[in-house]
Amino acid sequence: MKKKTIGMIAAVVIVLGLSLVVYNQMIPNEYAPADDEIALHIRLDAEEDIGLLVFDYRAGSHEYSGGISNADGSLISRDSDNIVVWNQEELNNPSEPFELSMQFRIITEYVAPNYENVYPDDITKYMEPVSWEAHFGESYFITITGDQTNGYKAVLNKPIYPDMAETVP
Repeated sequence: MKKKTIGMIAAVVIVLGLSLVVYNQMIPNEYAPADDEIALHIRLDAEEDIGLLVFDYRAGSHEYSGGISNADGSLISRDSDNIVVWNQEELNNPSEPFELSMQFRIITEYVAPNYENVYPDDITKYMEPVSWEAHFGESYFITITGDQTNGYKAVLNKPIYPDMAETVP
């Protein structure tokens, strides 16, 4: 009787453990920024895959440039979710709140990224800048829509609930 009970408990523990693993694979935890970080969730909702996503940004009085690409040289999926995280030190310790302004560029073909973020004009699509008052410890959500022919648009979305990925325009 004892062996049967121990066997059933072990089976339940194994099933629960496997269920947790499957749940975490299907519904990953959202990134929660630390008190000295800003998390920017960039969701592509484009008509085609893209080569690179480049962004020029200003935090307070400092200007920066960055971008996203796939390390293997493949295109970025047209429906991908990307997270960029900056900490206060990386942004030269601006006091809060501060204005964060970003201008996104889509490079329509894959080219090797470069530190200058300079790419051929014929494959570069600019978007109108997006600006907002930023606070450390917060997540912000931007959706990029469009296509190569009609252009792209970046929109800052407001979370339905604080610290949640579900957003409304």
